[in-house]
Parts: sequence; structure tokens; C-alpha cells
Amino acid sequence: MKRLGTIMIALTALLFAACPDKKGNDEQVEKPAGEKAAATGTVAPAQREIAEVEPNEKTGQAMEIKDSCVVSGTLEAAAEPKKRAVDWYKIAPQGIKVLKLRLSAVAADDVSLTFLDADRNELFGVDSGGSGEGEVYPNLTIELGAYLRVRGAAGGKGGAYRLGLEFSEPVTGQEVEFNGRYSTANELKVGEQVAGYLGHKRDEDWYLVNCKDLATGSVLRIDLAAVAGVRFALEILDAEERAPILKRSSEKIGQGIVVRNLGLPASGGAVFVVVKSAWVPGPKPKKFVRTANAEKTYSLSISSETGGDDLEREPNDDAGHAMSVLDGQKMRGYLASPSDVDWYKIEVERPSLLSAELSVLDRVDLQLYVVDPEKKDQKRDFALVRINDGGVAEPEIMTNCALKPGENYVRVEGAYKNVDGKWVRDFYNLDETYSLTLTLRSDDGREEREPNRKPEWATAIKIGDTLRGTLHPKGDVDMYVLDLSGKDGPHDTLIECSGIPKLDIGIALLGPEQDQDGKLKQAAVSAQGKGEATESIKKELMPGVYHIKVWGTPRTESNTRDQYLLTVTQP
Repeated sequence: MKRLGTIMIALTALLFAACPDKKGNDEQVEKPAGEKAAATGTVAPAQREIAEVEPNEKTGQAMEIKDSCVVSGTLEAAAEPKKRAVDWYKIAPQGIKVLKLRLSAVAADDVSLTFLDADRNELFGVDSGGSGEGEVYPNLTIELGAYLRVRGAAGGKGGAYRLGLEFSEPVTGQEVEFNGRYSTANELKVGEQVAGYLGHKRDEDWYLVNCKDLATGSVLRIDLAAVAGVRFALEILDAEERAPILKRSSEKIGQGIVVRNLGLPASGGAVFVVVKSAWVPGPKPKKFVRTANAEKTYSLSISSETGGDDLEREPNDDAGHAMSVLDGQKMRGYLASPSDVDWYKIEVERPSLLSAELSVLDRVDLQLYVVDPEKKDQKRDFALVRINDGGVAEPEIMTNCALKPGENYVRVEGAYKNVDGKWVRDFYNLDETYSLTLTLRSDDGREEREPNRKPEWATAIKIGDTLRGTLHPKGDVDMYVLDLSGKDGPHDTLIECSGIPKLDIGIALLGPEQDQDGKLKQAAVSAQGKGEATESIKKELMPGVYHIKVWGTPRTESNTRDQYLLTVTQP
């Protein structure tokens, strides 16, 4: 692990102020990240001004710089269309220093910077600006020396430039560059905070967080504060195999990231935390760019807290990372960002009916899914049942979802809402947990099986059966299939459905004939709207396959506590 004491790049608390240009204008221009922040064309006055010493086209000819200064240089025009003009500098301050560097624009060329270590191994390049724009890099930490290449574009016309270099002392609590790889990651202890720069569009800052001394059951909290003009991307990787554990991105430019309850790695060792910029739409249609801000620091802090076995742990954003839940167990979870999705897995030994209760969160509207196990990896059309009956700060309840033996999945996420004509998800709560309780009971064939709102999903019912059903969520429709094919007949058949509070029950008998659109024809209906009174249909039925439809009115209400009874007899 490279720390301070090897060649690195670190950030400094001192900012390299903008300075007079060639015309003597004292104009400071600060560009936010995401725009071309380096395109100021100005370089701050340092302790002295010096002229570039030629020849310096190779590292062996590099012009040596030991102190803060402004170099007046010239890039020659490229010798050939595919060639690039270059100037080399050897950076050799006394002791360990942090360098801030600003390269002015070259009017007819696209200049870039490349840094090498003292052994001339390439570290990284900076090319955030375009043609006619300059470059800035805020925090190169140098101990043994480094090489800097100023380069023009292929076939570039060259021109005069000013290269400002300002050295300062390293500052405790600030990022130490170069930390763009796992092998040069800065160590960040739990409970500490670090300030860092995303100094150019391809900048990546790696931090190593040791978790081995944390108490069993602990979870990590990661706070990455917002920086103007930057949309962050945050990655957490297992330190042993560098396998991704979690990925998060800011919802928009100028917004930070919070990971509320990251589970510790299975090895119990360490994790890498990587800060970089996320892609955003660029100025050209269908083109995406990354963002940076070489003038403003972000702050990254890592803390821990006791979680407990009942607290969901990130990552659990997909079925592959779903958290196991036992029958009757109550789990707590955070909706830590608008895009946060929490998956849970429950093992079922025999055909069962699942009920779930999701508690409220202040200022949040949650929705609950039971996922079809065969569609768990799909992005769309994966749900067996979706519940979003409650509004903001209201609970969600699910009943009677039929599960097959094996692994089954439930997911919790924020609901969508319409804002200015667009459907968005912007609910989250970093301070409070929701609670989710999953309860199983054996499917003994005496209750409806959700989902059953379509004829092809209908719950089977036989002559002489009495089945219990629930009208929930709002607008719920329950379909039952009565298969009389192969029977003799006709027979008088009585269908009865008991009433329940809050709703007026309605029932209809469908089929077996279909209309020209292939829909089942309605043979009889009973919907007298008499509160809790029983609805009944008596009809002579021939052999065939029939469907019974049960619903309640008003459609804006439901009843999770009381069950109706549906009975089919042939007196």
C-alpha cells in the first residue's frame, strides 16, 4: 500500500488562484465540474516567472523545476498530421510537497498533461478541456520527484502557453494522490473523514477501509458530500478479490451519496471505497461525459454502528444479494436513496400463502412486490403481486399470495409519483427504518390464491366447496374457475358470496362461451349493493368450464381484515 512517503498525488488545502493573462487582465474564472473547468486561459503569478528551456522534447532533456513558478513556454507545431508536439519538465522540489498545476490554453491546439513517477512510469493523464482550453490539476504529492509532459493534439498548430506550478506542504486529513489504483489506495479509518478532489474527468480516488476490529453485527455508513457540478459514482469492493459489493450514483449533478447500512465483507477484513464521477448527458445529443471540479473538495466519511440480525444490510439491490428472512421475522430497513431497492428471500418447504406487512416511514410512500422466482432477474414484468395501496406515511399490507416450494422473493422500494408531468421516484429517509414482517401459512386449498385477477390465474373451486377470500388491494378482483366439463347435466347450481364490512360485494358468472374478442361472456350477475348482505346466483349449468368473478365497491376501498365466503352447491 503506497502511503505518504512514496510517489503519490495528494490534495492540498491551498487553492491555486486564477491570475493575470498575457494582456494583464486580473480575471478569475471558476468553472463548475461538468463544464470545461480548466478553460480559463489564465495562470496565477507564483514566486517567479521563468522561460522554458529548450530542447525538452524527451525525458532526458526535461527542464528541472524545484520551486513555485510560472513557466512561459511554446509548443511547436506538430511535424506531421499524426505527430504531437511535447515539452517535458522534471519536478524536483525539496522534501515532500503538494503541487497544484495550471496550464493555460493554447488558442489553436488541444493541450493535455501526463504525469510520470521518478522512475518514468506513467501515473495518469489530464485532458478535461478541449481545443483552445487549458488544464488544471489540484493536488500532486511528490516525494522523490516526477515528470510532467505538456502535449498538443495530433497535427496541432502549437503556440505559446503559461504553466503555473505552486508547491505547498501536505495537510493531514486530505487525500493523498496518486490514489487512482487499489495498489496506491489511501488508508481511511472508520470514524475518520477525508477531503479530496475529483481533479479531472477520469479521476478515481481509492480508499482502503479496515473492518476487522469492528464488533460483530456492525454496519458501515458512508457519507460522500456534494460538490457543485459533479455527479458522483461510488463503488465498494471486497479488498481481497476486488469484487464489486455495491455501486451507487448521485441522482443528479450537485448531489452527494449516502450508504446507510453496508454489511461487512464475509471475510471480515477490509473494503475498498472508490470515488469517481458518473456519466451525464453532454452538450452533444446522445453523447455522455463525466464531470470534475478541480477547485472544490468533496468530503468522504466512514462510520459504523451496531446493526443487529433484524437490520437489512446493503448490498441487497437484486435477487442475487437478497437478505434471508424467516417466517414471522420482522426486519428493519432503510430507504437510503430514491433509487434504493431492498430484496428479501424467504424459503418455502410446501405450497404456502404469504402475508406481509410493511410499516410507515415519515414523508415516504413505499411499495411492496412479491416477485415471480422465474422472473427475478428481469427488469420489468417480474411481479406476482404489487401493493401500493397506502399513501405517504401509510402502511402497506399484502394477503394470500400463493408461493411454490423453494426460494421466493419480496422487494421494497419507493413509490412513483407524478411531478410536472413525469413519473419519478424521489422518496427516501436516512434517519428512520421501515419494518417488514412476512408470515407464511399452509395452503390447504380453502382460501383464494393471489394473484387471481385474470381468468388464466383463477383459483380452482369445486361443487360443495367454501373458499375464503380477501378484497385487497383497492380495486381487487378475484377470479375462480369452476370446471364442470365431463360432468352430467344440466344441474341447478347455487353460487353464494357473503358480505364484508366497508365494501358492497358483487359476483358474476362467466362462460363457458366467449365473445368475438375472445372474452368470456357474462352468464349472470348479482350486485345489489346491500352492504354486508349475501349475494347469490342460481342458474342451470351445462357441462363446461365456468369462471366466477368477485369484486367490491367502491373501488377506492379495500378490506384486509375480513374475508368473504364463496360457496358453490348443486342443491
